[in-house]
Amino acid sequence: MGPDHEETPDFSPFSKMRRIELDPESVIGRELHDRFAEFDESFTGKSRIWAVVVKLIGLTAMCSKAVIDLEKQVIELRREVRSRDKG
Repeated sequence: MGPDHEETPDFSPFSKMRRIELDPESVIGRELHDRFAEFDESFTGKSRIWAVVVKLIGLTAMCSKAVIDLEKQVIELRREVRSRDKG
């Protein structure tokens, strides 16, 4: 007997991310925090399978962007440290 298609996992806990306390200086964390919740809330009431697929694709893209943004900040900090060390 195959899996029951009605037992698709619910990925709605992302909207609860707004409850997570972030450091006041958080930039990327806050962006992810808010965008995950907004993205999650935008797919309520639609086909559960479609919502899961779209959420996974969208969340992957958001995480990728966050990693790239963080890497840019790390590179900038490395350059600052190198310039201080040379000076």
